[in-house]
Amino acid sequence: MFTEHTETVVTGVSLSNGRYSIGEQLGSGGSANVYRARDELLSRPVAVKLFRDEAATANDRLRQEREIRLLGELRHPGLVELYDSGSVVHRGVEHRFLVMEYIPGATLTDKLQAGPMLPRDAAALGAQVADALSFIHTRSIVHRDIKPDNMLFSDIAAFGHANLVKLSDFGIAHFVGGSRLTNTEAISGTASYLSPEQALGDTVGTETDIYSLGLVLLEAVTGRREFDGGLVEAAIARLHRDPVIPPELPAAWHPLLRSMTARKPEDRPAAHEVAASLREIWSESRVRRVRRVRARLGLVVDQGVDPRIALLLAAATAAAGLAIGVAIGIFAF
Repeated sequence: MFTEHTETVVTGVSLSNGRYSIGEQLGSGGSANVYRARDELLSRPVAVKLFRDEAATANDRLRQEREIRLLGELRHPGLVELYDSGSVVHRGVEHRFLVMEYIPGATLTDKLQAGPMLPRDAAALGAQVADALSFIHTRSIVHRDIKPDNMLFSDIAAFGHANLVKLSDFGIAHFVGGSRLTNTEAISGTASYLSPEQALGDTVGTETDIYSLGLVLLEAVTGRREFDGGLVEAAIARLHRDPVIPPELPAAWHPLLRSMTARKPEDRPAAHEVAASLREIWSESRVRRVRRVRARLGLVVDQGVDPRIALLLAAATAAAGLAIGVAIGIFAF
């Protein structure tokens, strides 16, 4: 347990009377460090977010409590789950901590270091994030910090996806119509993904998350940030021009990205509409893949056949052809 005599936060310490053993640091944000840890009671890995309170203001503490309350109310496959919370004393100062689901995979930022994603993979990613946003938006919650760092790829395969994507970090989320707490440090750190209304310092609604997700998707398929640079530079750029959508992107992407990154909030679609559009793009890309395989193998499959069945038929046909060829070769020999 931390005590007044503990000089730094180090690995090997424990929280909640030894239940959570803290390991290596996974990341660090404006107000907290995140550590890999182990829940000794349930024998499972967890992530612990430990808030740094060296110079915490009253608003900082209020934001911490609000994040804990928000996460405690939210349960969705597309959100990192909160398991527990508590407090620990370090050098005479009380620190709040969160115990969360541990996601062993990479962030979208990590994925993009290898280059841009295929449009169909970006559509699968975006549909999952939009579903999570739809869930929180119906509860009048705005995330306000949609960016690649906050999108985690889990090792769980479900709902037709090889990896579930989880949305994390509700540190600056707020309720629509609720009191606004200024946090310039958190905002300046994510200048590339701010909506125009955020850049202007206006009141934001759920539409701001849609704009930010549009910029993330654009970055995912191009491999570059549309509005790079510092807060002022990035803010001025988005107030004077719309994002450039590459002409080589499949046609269905153009109206979607244009609407998501419309400068006026009221011109943007709702999260559930974005999810439906992206899922349609993803599905159509799978159908096109089946048609290409079918064409190569000379298959004729009805339009209404499920793409997965068509792929299985294609694989079976190819295997059968190979077996026949081997048999003919054996008998001929």
